[in-house]
Amino acid sequence: MSEKRQLVGDYNFRNVAGIYEPDLSVILPDQPLNGASLQSQYVYGGLTGASGTRYIVERKFVGPMSGGNYILGNANGSMELLPESDRSAKGELVRDFSPLRRNWKSKGMLHASNELPIDLTITDEELTWSEGEALTLSGARPAVGVQFFAPSRTEPLAYASQAYWVTGTVLGETVEGPIFFDHLYFQHGAEWKEYRWYIDLQISWNVFANKFDDGTVEFGHIVRGRQGWSAGVVVEGDRAMAVCTDVEGTFTLDDEDYVTGAVYDLGRAGTWEFFGDPAQQMGGFNKARWGGYRAQGGLTRRQGDDRTLVNGWTWLECFADRMRTENLLTG
Repeated sequence: MSEKRQLVGDYNFRNVAGIYEPDLSVILPDQPLNGASLQSQYVYGGLTGASGTRYIVERKFVGPMSGGNYILGNANGSMELLPESDRSAKGELVRDFSPLRRNWKSKGMLHASNELPIDLTITDEELTWSEGEALTLSGARPAVGVQFFAPSRTEPLAYASQAYWVTGTVLGETVEGPIFFDHLYFQHGAEWKEYRWYIDLQISWNVFANKFDDGTVEFGHIVRGRQGWSAGVVVEGDRAMAVCTDVEGTFTLDDEDYVTGAVYDLGRAGTWEFFGDPAQQMGGFNKARWGGYRAQGGLTRRQGDDRTLVNGWTWLECFADRMRTENLLTG
């Protein structure tokens, strides 16, 4: 007799994945997605300055609350948390949301006099973001969004992300690069860094965008997890270049457990390779996290793609101990 199997609604953390045409009216904050609640939103990216300096920015929103903007730069040769981070608007922000528009703004009289004002507006087609003298950015969405969902009775996870290609200034320097706007749905009342996906299942999360000399922008998320969890979705314009839920990946590490290189096999779509940049290791950002978390910047390219790249950036976060446990290290 075959082994008895119960109907429990869990599928070993496996994802379904795909692309979507951004439509903010169907991802309103008070509306669940596949039964899961919107718990947090992120706006973040990596920008290249005219001098060659890389700037990284990241804001997390939980409802109307934000812990501030992590603003990092490597003008001195290593990625450092900049003083403007301390002055970025924190706490409760004023939200002006409509079905097709999201706006977060600070209300001056509620904040310290030296705090930088924020005015961030996102639509389906455009992002504009200003934070006083710290940054002024704007740009259009160059591609469709990517999404994936792992069903579970008690610990579901749904993720939706769209990219914008922006220009502007950071600390007065002209910059260009990608900004990502992510929606994270999971168990109501939980905190992401206490959730099983963060504390146990995630091995590597790669978010990247590349701009080529013909103006095309390639954008994707490549997630390598364990116990069946993985997703790789890469898009250009309105086309899916890769949709994979059986991502294979191997990694090389330096002595401080940062990734120097990674290779991701996305099945028939091909292989994408990550190249770590030692000058983009986010030491100051990582100190605000725990459990062996490492975040860093770099570049991701599809092997065999010989198009001329004019700008590109990758956010990579990993857990080296899990790479060792899963025997994913090379070199």
